[in-house]
Amino acid sequence: MHTLDWNRINALVAQRYLSVQKHPEGELYICNYTAKAQYDAFWNDYTRMCRGLIIDPSGRIRARPFAKFFNLGEVPLDELPKEPFEVYEKMDGSLGILYRLEGIPQIATRGSFVSEQAQVATRILHEKYQHLLPQLNPDYTYLFEIIYPENRIVVDYGPVRDLFLLAIVDTESGKELPLADIGFPLVKKHNGIQHLTQMERDAAQQHIGENQEGFVIRFQSGMRVKVKSSEYVRLHRIITGLSVLDLWQYLSEGESLDELLEKVPDEVYTWVKQSVTDLQRQYQAIEEECKRVYKEFPTRKETALYFQQQRYPHILFAMLSGKDYAPFIWRMLRPDGNQTYFSRDDAKN
Repeated sequence: MHTLDWNRINALVAQRYLSVQKHPEGELYICNYTAKAQYDAFWNDYTRMCRGLIIDPSGRIRARPFAKFFNLGEVPLDELPKEPFEVYEKMDGSLGILYRLEGIPQIATRGSFVSEQAQVATRILHEKYQHLLPQLNPDYTYLFEIIYPENRIVVDYGPVRDLFLLAIVDTESGKELPLADIGFPLVKKHNGIQHLTQMERDAAQQHIGENQEGFVIRFQSGMRVKVKSSEYVRLHRIITGLSVLDLWQYLSEGESLDELLEKVPDEVYTWVKQSVTDLQRQYQAIEEECKRVYKEFPTRKETALYFQQQRYPHILFAMLSGKDYAPFIWRMLRPDGNQTYFSRDDAKN
């Protein structure tokens, strides 16, 4: 597929599964799946493809990044290709997508033409690799990991400020070319790894290096899966600081979780969904009980006496007065302490 249907794009934007940003200086658009798509696991050909996909007004693809790829444990082993694979380091920076604006190479990040990381990467490209630009094939999309000290997430790369070439993709067909040394530093390749199950165990048991995010496994057909170390996920969670109390606050205030979810690693999404579901079920149970026992009697005194014999009289009084009772329920459900993903019992095993 080299042309996208704007009707489908707009429909997915309306459903909040895709976001589209126009280039401030040209007729290009960058399409990106949203936190809601990831949270709802809403994956189809468009949401998988739109991970920083750049198109023009006709819908033609002008730069093609990696499609969405999942953690090794999210894909059953028997569904993985039975074919040779290569293993690369999973670098802990920002994805850089090379595109051309009026013929001039620029770099975007996964969801923005003008993010700080995109601007820094474009400066590095022109200041450090100007001599390579004439050699870059305009029919290809070059994908980089953007690494510089101010963009540190967890892994410490020291003073390194560079663009590491991750892949070269034929923009029209989506076919990936062999990763060749064309003058940029290359992402590290790990040789000698032959068993996926052992790699997954090593990640869970923290046998991956302490200052390393994990691995990316690329099968011969181009399919990718990733393996992140448990230590990396733990540190990332600490940095983002997400807790059940945070989730409760968003729910109690009626705020969307989208902005919050943009900041957390996808390995934590299952816990987030379960925590949100638990809070919503508790809310629903209290609300349903109050609706079930709610009765009005001939006099307000009789009604008040009846309410006081029930478990949630203050909610029943709010119902009687026509007030919003949701704040009362949410206040009752406020979590004790500040439980986080890594304070769960099962996360310690």
